[in-house]
Parts: sequence; structure tokens; C-alpha cells
Amino acid sequence: MSQTSLPPAIDQDYLALLDSDRISGRTRQVMEERAQTSDAGYTPRQLSQSAYDVLGALAARVLPQTAILPDATINIAARIDARLGTPGDGWRFATLPPDTEAYEQALNGLDSQARQRYGTRFSALDAGLQDSLVHAMAEGALETDRLDGTQMRSWFADLRADCVQIFISHPAVQAQLGIDAVFNGGDGVFQGFSAWEKA
Repeated sequence: MSQTSLPPAIDQDYLALLDSDRISGRTRQVMEERAQTSDAGYTPRQLSQSAYDVLGALAARVLPQTAILPDATINIAARIDARLGTPGDGWRFATLPPDTEAYEQALNGLDSQARQRYGTRFSALDAGLQDSLVHAMAEGALETDRLDGTQMRSWFADLRADCVQIFISHPAVQAQLGIDAVFNGGDGVFQGFSAWEKA
């Protein structure tokens, strides 16, 4: 899967809002980091290269980007791999190993199933055959040598959530979809919820 060398462009009106006093300095910094990160030429640090290659192909089937970002794509696989090197949110299915292990086992298991069923690696399959494996995994009908069908289904739920979270949190995507939740009044306004007391 080829990746563009530049991150997706952000709509100029949205950029103006990012530079305004309608966003807190901390949130602006996070959004700018997301926008400026170029994932071109990324080398996996947490996953093996083989698992990472499967992840790139799988992410493209799970979340096609061209309808929202026609001229560039976010390398979701790179950002998932980078996230796997952080503490994360501490949540996972109890039936799965820690995230990095679960990703490695599931991705290599998916690739192994592609080879057994169709004679080639997952990333080399046409879209229809990739989708058939994806649907089997989503239904709990894809078992590997390390993870059973139920575990693969649970892991796939995690993967989908990771893909959507990474994609939707990018400012170029938020601009295209009209998401303005980050513009919450800036540093002069209390950020968060205050307690309400009944009179």
C-alpha cells in the first residue's frame, strides 16, 4: 500500500480556527502535531515488518479514506504501531494478550489464513478475498493457531475502534466532516464540566 509523502492538507478556514482564540493552547498543540506528522517511510517499531504489512492492507479495507481525503491518506498502520509503544488507555479485552502481542498474533494469524486458503499473503489478495477474510473475522469464524475465533472477533473490534479514532482525530478529517468540538472557547474559558447543585 503506497502512502503519500505529505500529510493531508487542512481546509484554510479550519486552519484559521486553529489559530484563533476559540481553541485552548494545549488542544492547538495536539492538533498541530497530528496535522504535521508525516508517516511516509515509517518503519515499524512495535510490530514485525510482516505484521505491519498486513496491518496496512487491513486498515485500507476497514476504513477506506478517499471519500473524505481524496488527495492524501493518513497512514493508519504507522499511527497504530506508534500508539502500541505508549501506555495507551489501559483497556483491553480480558481474553486477549496485551495490545502489542494481540496485534502481532492476530495480524500474523490473518496472513497465515490467507496463505492457507488462497496461497498468498493477505496484502497480495484482491479486495474481494481480503473482504471475505475480514467478514469471517468479524463474525468470529476465523481461527488462527494463536487466537480462536472469538478472540479474533474481539481483536477486530479493537482494530476498528483504533482505525476510526486515529482517522477522526486528524484535523484534516475533522475539517472535511465539519467537526468543531475542539473549538471550546480557548484558554479564557473553563475547560471541562462544573458541578451542578440543585437549589
